[in-house]
Amino acid sequence: MHRPSRFEEFMNTKYPADKLFGLEGCEVLIPCLDTMIEQASERGGEMIFLGMSHRGRLNVMVNILGMPMEDVITLFNEQLLLPKAISGDANYHFGYTCQKRMPKTDKKMEIQIENNPSHVESVTPVVQGRTRAAQYVRNDIHGDRVMSIIIHGDSAFTGQGVVYETLQLAALPNYQLGGTIHVVINNQIGFTTDPWDSRSSPYCTDIAKVTNVPVFHVNADDPEAVMFVAGLAVEWRMKFHRDIIIDLVCYRRFGHNEADPPEYTHPAMCKKIAEHMPVYKLYADQLIKDKLVSEVQMMEEATKCRSLYCAAFEKAKFMNHLVKNPWPEEYEDDAMEKMRKRHVRMPDTGVNEGVLKRIGEVFSTMPAEIRVHKRLATTLLQRREMLNMRMVSWALAEAFAFGTLLREGVHVRLSGQDVERGTFSHRHHILHDQNGVHAPVSALSDVFPGQAEYVVCNSSLSEYAVLGFEYGYSLENMRSLICWEAQFGDFTNNAQCVLDQYISSGEKKWGLNSRIVLLLPHGNEGMGPEHSSARPERFLQGCLDDEEGCPSVGKLAKPHFPMHQLLDCNWQIIVTADFLPSTVIITFC
Repeated sequence: MHRPSRFEEFMNTKYPADKLFGLEGCEVLIPCLDTMIEQASERGGEMIFLGMSHRGRLNVMVNILGMPMEDVITLFNEQLLLPKAISGDANYHFGYTCQKRMPKTDKKMEIQIENNPSHVESVTPVVQGRTRAAQYVRNDIHGDRVMSIIIHGDSAFTGQGVVYETLQLAALPNYQLGGTIHVVINNQIGFTTDPWDSRSSPYCTDIAKVTNVPVFHVNADDPEAVMFVAGLAVEWRMKFHRDIIIDLVCYRRFGHNEADPPEYTHPAMCKKIAEHMPVYKLYADQLIKDKLVSEVQMMEEATKCRSLYCAAFEKAKFMNHLVKNPWPEEYEDDAMEKMRKRHVRMPDTGVNEGVLKRIGEVFSTMPAEIRVHKRLATTLLQRREMLNMRMVSWALAEAFAFGTLLREGVHVRLSGQDVERGTFSHRHHILHDQNGVHAPVSALSDVFPGQAEYVVCNSSLSEYAVLGFEYGYSLENMRSLICWEAQFGDFTNNAQCVLDQYISSGEKKWGLNSRIVLLLPHGNEGMGPEHSSARPERFLQGCLDDEEGCPSVGKLAKPHFPMHQLLDCNWQIIVTADFLPSTVIITFC
């Protein structure tokens, strides 16, 4: 309890005019997370992904992930030099990764806190997707070794629809993680909004009733009760592989941020909080009363914490770089310069025609064990005729692309609403037995011996959470093709936050390299203005606009400029027409 409390005290003293989004009033979160991580290690856990917004984030990064204190201080110093490839972000938005040696088990635990923007809860599905990908890479089928912990705010948990969308993914076959531990920092207030103005239910966690998961409401001023619940949450998750929620009922000692006076709107509450003793003092007094520790020991521990923080502060005065950067090494200036000097050329992606014929034959063949729909039988026959005529439709071209990658050992995952059949009934990657006797057959899962796994899965009727999930998946598993398809292209505006805050800008802000592909189909079939355009102008507006990145001509021409331009751009847009006619926009970083 000393470490988080002294951290907040120190930061408020040194940076009284900065926005810190401190943890005062819920300092018990730090030992709570510590307990959960230790308990997870005891039960075989090896990796934990953390997702949280700004409140208490710096405290978590220092006291849970072990980020050097001098790095935190350097982030607040104006002399910090960022790589040219990184624009930077607010100090409480960066992610961080660490390897911790657990004291009780003596095992290593990798902990990663995800980068996040100011848009609270948007990181929730991103963490889930990244966790799922890490489980896939490690062949962790039941989620025994890799798990996620997500920290929410009370108002955001009830008010942000992406929370509900993400909770609904928890038990879906191709999205489940074997359970997630959700911790709600229940300040009992939003920015300035009271609970009775922000929700229609008694508890901020009542939204979780739709998935029938257990919720523990616990007093954050009772550390031992919190530790008990933290251990119980890990035990539940590891045994039953289901979500669980901890509602940490606490308070917020200052305003939404330290520079925002809460007395404007809540004078009575602020007065009561000012008179309330901090939790570490309450607990210390109890331990001293029970003669478990002495007052001298408490003072010595407090002095030790202050000394460590003060030493880091003095050291950071002479630092303009971080001890450990939160962005990958390849974004450092030296690495980027070496990359630019390399001879970069487009790799040869062609394959033997026999490989394409093999894919086309499998893709156009009716499985012997099932009876397909008669209209689908006609579609399969048309595919075979096109193959014999050396013609290609969009569906066949897509099968060629997926099939050749699978043959080379590249994992392919396609998700979204109705993607198994396809909005326009053009794909049919899952074939169903009309007699209802045999299990569905995946058209591309057994094309070549030893091929990589192909996952095609219908998602819930969600854009925001599912696109966030797939974006997170693409960050963790780089040797893969991760595709998300909108039911209609214009439906991407329901996931605009993911496009703006992550896909288009994540690499520039945080050094996150995603290779996600978006498929945005639509047709001109008289279905109204919405379904007649995927709004390519919006994507063009989000493209990197570097006024210095212009090709030179003649003797000043830069070698390999087109390839470097492709590498530098934040996403690419491809517009293509098919038989409907329809337009598909493919964007990737």
